[in-house]
Amino acid sequence: MKAWWAHLDIREQGLVSGGIVLALLILGYGLIWEPFQSSHRRLQQRVAEQRADLAWMRQAAQEIQRLSNSAGATQSQATDGRSLLTRVDQTARAAGLSAALKQITPQGDDKLSARLDAVAFDKLLPWLSALEHEHRITLINLSVDRTAAPGRVNARVILQGSQP
Repeated sequence: MKAWWAHLDIREQGLVSGGIVLALLILGYGLIWEPFQSSHRRLQQRVAEQRADLAWMRQAAQEIQRLSNSAGATQSQATDGRSLLTRVDQTARAAGLSAALKQITPQGDDKLSARLDAVAFDKLLPWLSALEHEHRITLINLSVDRTAAPGRVNARVILQGSQP
């Protein structure tokens, strides 16, 4: 190798040296610097994504806390000592469904069936939702048949609630 180098002209030695330095720079860039920069960009992107996830989780935790606090108040309201039959009857009256509520039949301590005739469908759904969300009464079965009157239905429901 020394003999080959000594045999080269000064100008050729300069070109070969420059080529070697250039090749080392390209190899250093391609094998060290570029992978490092690529990894750095990926990590920055992951950090940004994880910060967004953390912000969402904090917001969700606040929402869960808020719902948990309101559920505690609702739970105490739902189990205020009244029977399931009384709660269903009183909420139906409050929702304006007393004329449509034709029959309530207990089916044990924690279940009952109710029949509503010619009830406004737009009043039925919010009442059922209020039973479930505000009074912790679960809708087990719902059977709805439409009537000749527009917007009116005949409904049969089976509800289950916790014992007072």
